[in-house]
Amino acid sequence: CFMEQGIVLKREPVPLAISAIGERFQGLRIVDPSAERTILNSMRQYGQLTPVVVCRFEPQGRDELLDGFKRLRAARNLSFTELAVSRLEMSPRACKAAILQLNRVGRNISSMEEALVVHSLCHDDGLSQVEIAGLLGRHKSWVSRRVALIARLSDEAQERIRLGLLPASIGAELARLQRCNQCWLSK
Repeated sequence: CFMEQGIVLKREPVPLAISAIGERFQGLRIVDPSAERTILNSMRQYGQLTPVVVCRFEPQGRDELLDGFKRLRAARNLSFTELAVSRLEMSPRACKAAILQLNRVGRNISSMEEALVVHSLCHDDGLSQVEIAGLLGRHKSWVSRRVALIARLSDEAQERIRLGLLPASIGAELARLQRCNQCWLSK
């Protein structure tokens, strides 16, 4: 399993037009306005310091962003025309798993974002919790907790967290409430 071995980016980063970068996986990440401002200021002052990571899989052949959503938004805001990218080639399922792996090192992913990825692998890709656990190199109980977190949150609460209108850390607390009470508190 590539997750247990880590992801190795074998090629040197290459330039890629921003308009050619897809955001199919954006819904699996949560907007953090403070971190967005920090990245914007850094890129304004220093430019792009690290490449974003994209995945190309067939049959579309489009480069889909896996890591670097804040850098992409900052680059657009600063009118960059291209970014340096490191490219992986793997299946969409493996791409979702890579989102977790790429962000695990720097602790840049919240339990809520982990839950979004795991939920997508389960419900969109049809993987069992045991298969997801194997793909991610995690225990089935970890997967089960992540699936339950999303299942217990109302759609409105999920959307407000995804957009950064509520902190991701509040997701687990909201999930303890009945769905009808989550909507009232998340406004």
